[in-house]
Amino acid sequence: MPGIFLLTVQVKVRYSDFTTLTRQLRLEEPVTTEREIYRMACYLLARHRLVTGPLRLLGIGVSTLVAPVQRQLRLGI
Repeated sequence: MPGIFLLTVQVKVRYSDFTTLTRQLRLEEPVTTEREIYRMACYLLARHRLVTGPLRLLGIGVSTLVAPVQRQLRLGI
């Protein structure tokens, strides 16, 4: 996803009894690739021990889109 920067990653799980839990993480540094989003979602699932039995639904969401930050480089003169 070049050019798109995301600050929030969210996971949602729904169990066989229709109990639904959602957890999200607001990042200090934006994620920019699908791989980073996947890694953060796996982290949330493990951190909160959300997969305790059969799941009816597993969802990953992102939000808080921010514009790319452009930084001026300094020449070491």
